[in-house]
Amino acid sequence: MCHLAFADLCMGIYLVVIATVDMLTHGRYYNHAIDWQMSFGCKAAGFVTVFASELSVFTLTAITVERWHTITNAMRLDRKLRLRHACIIMTTGWSFSLLAALLPTVGVSSYSKVSICLPMDVESAVSQVYVVSLLILNILAFFCVCGCYLSIYLTYRKPSSAPAHADTRVAQRMAVLIFTDFVCMVPISFFAISAAFKLPLITISDAKLLLVLFYPINSCSNPFLYAFFTHTFRRDFFLLVARFGLFKTQAQIYRTETSSCQHPTWTSPKSSRVMYSLANTLSLDGKQEF
Repeated sequence: MCHLAFADLCMGIYLVVIATVDMLTHGRYYNHAIDWQMSFGCKAAGFVTVFASELSVFTLTAITVERWHTITNAMRLDRKLRLRHACIIMTTGWSFSLLAALLPTVGVSSYSKVSICLPMDVESAVSQVYVVSLLILNILAFFCVCGCYLSIYLTYRKPSSAPAHADTRVAQRMAVLIFTDFVCMVPISFFAISAAFKLPLITISDAKLLLVLFYPINSCSNPFLYAFFTHTFRRDFFLLVARFGLFKTQAQIYRTETSSCQHPTWTSPKSSRVMYSLANTLSLDGKQEF
């Protein structure tokens, strides 16, 4: 989660840089276009955003696969992921993201093609392969996330006596996660791949507008989906502010809920472990459901 937060922070820094340049050159960008696009600042902004985007996609995929592995192997303690496994996985993600962000600075595509400093140069065959490869990897990551969440949902539905409202809650949660990934990745990948093969379906101006609208969606939604909207965050928030005399009633509710939380009586030991894993890994609202 810290890796994901750092990637989203980097995306925020990129957006602040682009917004600042836009504000400072508003109405007279044509006087600064060449200087900005060829500057170190544009290259740095491009490096940060490609690194952030790839690290975010990689981390989201890793989190989803870890959830799937934990839930589908809930009774196999010998298959539990260890810290060393997580270190290896995230080291791989950082190495890949740094490499992807570094290549345009050494001549593979370029951050200077457009004013928003993304690697949209596909003039050479190497640049074309680079851009298409990144887009295809992002699409594959999306399908991997969809497949894992579908498997998790089917695993969750196995206990036939599970309450319907809990089942609906899980489906809604997964639908939101997949939808935000879809909105962020698919439109950009579709138009970008066509442009990479030199069959553009939209103009450069429209492409920049598309990127500005859809490119940051994941980074903007991740803090809400993985933190602010979770049961754990709300509990910790109310317990923290209660120390300053605020929201004491809500804090007491969470204290009581935590102390009285027990496993449901309707589940078998195996399904109880699956439910417990699902509740922990999905950070769902709800100890009431589980």
